Amino acid sequence: MGVGGVSEKTSVRLEDLVTAIDEHIRLTDQRIDDELARAGRLRRARRQLELRMWQTSPLFCKPR
Repeated sequence: MGVGGVSEKTSVRLEDLVTAIDEHIRLTDQRIDDELARAGRLRRARRQLELRMWQTSPLFCKPR
């Protein structure tokens, strides 16, 4: 046993910890970017659907 009851074999090297944190930050950033892109696509699709409904509504169509 090491100091404080922590086994020396299970202690994490500082480089490994930094690598794990960097990987976590990278994956979190990627997930945030993916969610922002998804939200942008949903907003655009909603605007297009609303525009299509306005264009095809009999109340707002111009008589020909």
